[in-house]
Amino acid sequence: MPSEYIWTVSASGIPCRIPVPSDPRCTSDVDWQEIPSSDGSPICTIVASSAAAFAIDRSGKLLILVMPTHVAIRKNIEIYNNQRWIGIWRGTFFIDRPRYSDETGRIAKDLNLNEVDPGWSWEDKWSPYLDPRKFDKEGWQYSLSFLAPKWDKQCRMYHLVRRRVLKRHMRYTSHDKWIEMSNEESRMFTELAIGGMDVMGEGETLLFALGSDGDIYRRVGIDSSCPGGRGWEIVPRIVYKDSESDDVTLISASASLATLVAITWDGKMYHRKGITRKNPIGLSWQSLPTPKNKAVICAAIGTKTMWCITADGCVWFTRLEIDEKLKEHTMKNVTSEGYQLVTQGGVSRISVSKYDQVFCISTREQIEIRTGIDAHEPSGKRFEKIVDRGEPRDQRWISIHCGSTSFSQIPEYITSSSSLQSKMELLQFRKADWRLKILEQLQETTSRSWSAMNNASEVVLNSPEENETLNGNKSPVKHIRCQIKRGDAFRSVNVVLTGKTVEISGEQMDPRSIEYSKIKYVQPSFQRLPQKYLLYVFTGSQSEFECFAFTDEKARCTFQANVENIIRESIWSSTRSSFGESMWSVSTEGDVRWHCLAELSQESKFEKRVNLGESRGLIVGDGVFDSIDCGANGSVWAVTESGSLYALSSRYQPLNAHDTVHDYRMTDERTLKMYEYQKHAVFRGFISFQGSQKGISAWMCDGRPCPPSFSSLPSPNWSWVDPTWHLEEEGEWEYSKEIDGVYETCENRNGKVRRRLWTRKARFDSSKSPWCHVEAPPITLIRVAKTSSDEGTINVVALTRDGHILKRNGVTREHFTGTSWTEILVDSSISCIHLQTDKLWCATSDGMISSRTINSSDTASFLSSSDWRHLDMDLAAIAQYFSPKSSTDMEITGVSDILYMRVGFILFRIDTNEGTISDAYPMDNLQQVMVNAQGSICVRGTNITVVREWRVVPYTDRKATIIAMRSVDRASNMGRGLKNIAFY
Repeated sequence: MPSEYIWTVSASGIPCRIPVPSDPRCTSDVDWQEIPSSDGSPICTIVASSAAAFAIDRSGKLLILVMPTHVAIRKNIEIYNNQRWIGIWRGTFFIDRPRYSDETGRIAKDLNLNEVDPGWSWEDKWSPYLDPRKFDKEGWQYSLSFLAPKWDKQCRMYHLVRRRVLKRHMRYTSHDKWIEMSNEESRMFTELAIGGMDVMGEGETLLFALGSDGDIYRRVGIDSSCPGGRGWEIVPRIVYKDSESDDVTLISASASLATLVAITWDGKMYHRKGITRKNPIGLSWQSLPTPKNKAVICAAIGTKTMWCITADGCVWFTRLEIDEKLKEHTMKNVTSEGYQLVTQGGVSRISVSKYDQVFCISTREQIEIRTGIDAHEPSGKRFEKIVDRGEPRDQRWISIHCGSTSFSQIPEYITSSSSLQSKMELLQFRKADWRLKILEQLQETTSRSWSAMNNASEVVLNSPEENETLNGNKSPVKHIRCQIKRGDAFRSVNVVLTGKTVEISGEQMDPRSIEYSKIKYVQPSFQRLPQKYLLYVFTGSQSEFECFAFTDEKARCTFQANVENIIRESIWSSTRSSFGESMWSVSTEGDVRWHCLAELSQESKFEKRVNLGESRGLIVGDGVFDSIDCGANGSVWAVTESGSLYALSSRYQPLNAHDTVHDYRMTDERTLKMYEYQKHAVFRGFISFQGSQKGISAWMCDGRPCPPSFSSLPSPNWSWVDPTWHLEEEGEWEYSKEIDGVYETCENRNGKVRRRLWTRKARFDSSKSPWCHVEAPPITLIRVAKTSSDEGTINVVALTRDGHILKRNGVTREHFTGTSWTEILVDSSISCIHLQTDKLWCATSDGMISSRTINSSDTASFLSSSDWRHLDMDLAAIAQYFSPKSSTDMEITGVSDILYMRVGFILFRIDTNEGTISDAYPMDNLQQVMVNAQGSICVRGTNITVVREWRVVPYTDRKATIIAMRSVDRASNMGRGLKNIAFY
């Protein structure tokens, strides 16, 4: 289900949502959906965030509709069960705390109190919280007194009291239904405004309501665990002439920033100044000029623009300035003469999205959109009616809200009824069974032909091009003009691709020849100072390469395609299976690369394992990723830096990908960080410096020098979201004694150097990617099972940024994206997970390790949290290395009963069967540890190491243990330039 909708209300009072997916795959994704209220009450106005919609019916009641989510909205309720020893464990004395209470013992609790708020229901019964590190097997803790600071998990002779935590969860179960919001004061409302989504925290939003009494209220406590909030807070009234207040008839808010505008009965406008996350009620009201001093009857605010409708029916537009430091509109540039007239009449209600796209209700009560809005023409070109996909058609509409949408350009299918149909016909053709079957047979025939040629002995086959070369004395060469990097300088060279070698020649340099058989892989890169499009061609280890430079990205891509074709043909001639033993990696630039780890032996004609440092690799399609994992039947999943999840198309084959056209859309947003450095000079203070010192220049981005406030991007797929660079937060300087030292904020400005951070958002967008987006909450980790089930399904488990665990259902080779999500409930926030086919392990941020069995047939909406089994071991040896930072740099993996846990640069081996833990094993620059399909432990640090036998043996004095490695394959320096790898 798309997560973005335009919400509207028909003249009959029925709310409707209009899906706006960025890349619709079937007609149902754009069908309009009517959602009437449960009691049939007519709705008069509606607003929405990405998580919920809010509406007012004609009686003034406020309703909420919570959107379906992959992660359950839950609340954990805890009650302490207290007992005292009086020969047997019984209830407490009257001078003690109550038998059931809160943690302090001051508030008595009732286990039989089962009332819940509307929309919520109990998920389970009361049960003790079991943590083997704190409680005994029944969940009890023991102490001398209820006021004692220390509690033990084992009962001793001097213990007189005990307690346990009884837990119970309630879950929000009324998704996609209108529920009346709790209203203790029985207030009635007339208007709503919602916004501040980029200012508030994740899951939080600002909801304002105009009461029938003329007061403006703010809903308190709206977050991801409570989408309806917890109460109302009144906003001070608008006061003029020192004592009189002005009656408000309409309110509006910016979807992105915390700006609230109020319109009074006589058409005057005011905005609430000083609304922030810490002070969501604001500071004061300030008057806002109206167009030509006319009375305003409607207003809508975007991020950079504000639109108004005056009493004479004219539509006006003005630009807005943003205070980047305070993240609010300044309104200083808004003047009565600064408004531009857009149209005279024809519009009755208007709504502006996050990226300033404009939707409206026309005077004919139809939904229209303003076309042509962009950075150069923010007022757009004209109003056009959108395609009506509702039932019945050509309804009349009275209210609209598009603040929860985030598209920067209008999708074509919104205004064109034929564009979507043509896309669907093309998609159906490409995915037709008969076409896929033909392609599969062609692929099988090609594989057999290559296999026959590879197995033929003493037979030399020449291509037509090679025959022409031999007989016609022609040379099938390609000439390329570029530069080559030598130290920090670039020299112009001529590159010639002959039949067997890459010839490099230039002035003042010795000619060089690279044989095709020595080329391992390529790695594109982008350098901003000076601006160059680089291509590293590796001929061995990470230190054996040639760096070619180009002035434009298109020339670099052409040369990259030529070199990759050389690598592809070399792999074709030496392997049978493109998804055999292999490695997938993500470079620091975000590119995914496939590495072939099995080649045919020239002697036996069977595949043999290739050392990582000698393996060949190919770039995998358009995409920018942060982490990756691979599993059975060629299943590959990847996560972007922003947490979006993608699955690699099953039609993608690394060795013939250049012949296949993929049409999936891959998008991502990144925040680029640029540091400005200054040095202290005598009598001059802090100044910008020239050159570099210890590898640091005056301006640095991604650890490399860059021009100040640069605007260049790595490829045409990238575009800027923010118009300019802006200082992060308060823009404070950080000081240090050394330029490469530790920087801290100092009030006395103590330090020889200082720096501050600038940020700017950029967007990646490709419509020809083999990566298919899978709708999910922001993901931090994905794990794919190395073997499939008996039914052919593949277990795929994801960890969200909020610490929730999701299992993807229905993943097969044909249906590579799966069908739906099942949440695996947990009682604690999870830091890392590990998947062993049908067994799932997880670790919390404080080091508790648990496991449970998962089945591919489990397709319910959630799996109970009671099925987890805690690892009953003393993990104190590992816990001593925990810190707030290490909780985000923790990893768990393993095979059979052996687990390996990484905490920073430290590795531990845990034998869950014997109940033993090895001593801490530090490794050089340890970044990642995992298990491949053969059960070998794979480690990424400075090098990439595959260990097929790894045991714990005692030191000679037997006071400590050390991990012993045998049957080791190591790729020297290959771990550099990579931020994530996955083995199959």
